[in-house]
Amino acid sequence: TAGTTKEAAIAELQEYEKKIKSGELDFAKAATARSDCGSFKAGGDLGPFGRGEMQKPFEDATFALNVGEMSGVVDTDSGVHLILRTA
Repeated sequence: TAGTTKEAAIAELQEYEKKIKSGELDFAKAATARSDCGSFKAGGDLGPFGRGEMQKPFEDATFALNVGEMSGVVDTDSGVHLILRTA
């Protein structure tokens, strides 16, 4: 988000992570409400992608997850992210 420091963005994502993992908040609803990525329109869903199609830290974190598992905060050149692997 414009005007947000990286540290503030990380802290915010850590709060979202806790709420999503506890069941208090839905990943798709959080992404729709807060994501800066164009995927917010689809609840954060980027659709299928393979290796070599995303920034390496994002890709590595995604493929390290099991389907249905969510990452912690992932730092890339385009920002910080929570990733929910759906396929």
